Amino acid sequence: MVNQEQQDGNAGTPAVPAAIPPLSPRGASRRRIAGLGVSGVVLTVASNHAMAGLVCKSPSGALSGSLNSQRPHVVCEGVSPGYWKNHPHSWPSEVKTTDKFAQHFSCTGALSGVSCMQILSKQKADKNNVAMHIMATYLNVLSGKITFLTAQAVLEIWKQYNTYGTYTPAGASKAWSGSQLVDYLSSTMS
Repeated sequence: MVNQEQQDGNAGTPAVPAAIPPLSPRGASRRRIAGLGVSGVVLTVASNHAMAGLVCKSPSGALSGSLNSQRPHVVCEGVSPGYWKNHPHSWPSEVKTTDKFAQHFSCTGALSGVSCMQILSKQKADKNNVAMHIMATYLNVLSGKITFLTAQAVLEIWKQYNTYGTYTPAGASKAWSGSQLVDYLSSTMS
């Protein structure tokens, strides 16, 4: 009716566009996620189970709201650094508690001489505990507790963070600080 009135009596007034069809549930979900921005995604992950559909994704997947279609069954049962520290018998065979962190992750300096078990405790050289959470995430991936990341992806996340002091998920416009990266990694753990 508004369009008809404008066409009939108000020739100088621009026409109002036709009504936009409602978004599909998937489209609405993507719009909500896009509206949150990176910090919204990272800061709203306090409840792992309630947010599992959003969090249990690769960093770029958490931003876009989509999962790799080749992995339809996603396992999101990651455990904390404290769990791995207290359950060394549960470690996957690829990593030994006595291995040096640098045997698995590229690094130099103070963290290179720290064992994989020791990295799960706070280290002065590990600002924001990124190495601690990367190690736990790596163990989670290798043990099958999370399947939305690969071991190689975890190594790449660390490499980028270790090189630049930030991590930028694929497709993101803004880099994540160490604390934002830890927020994301922690959100994948119970």
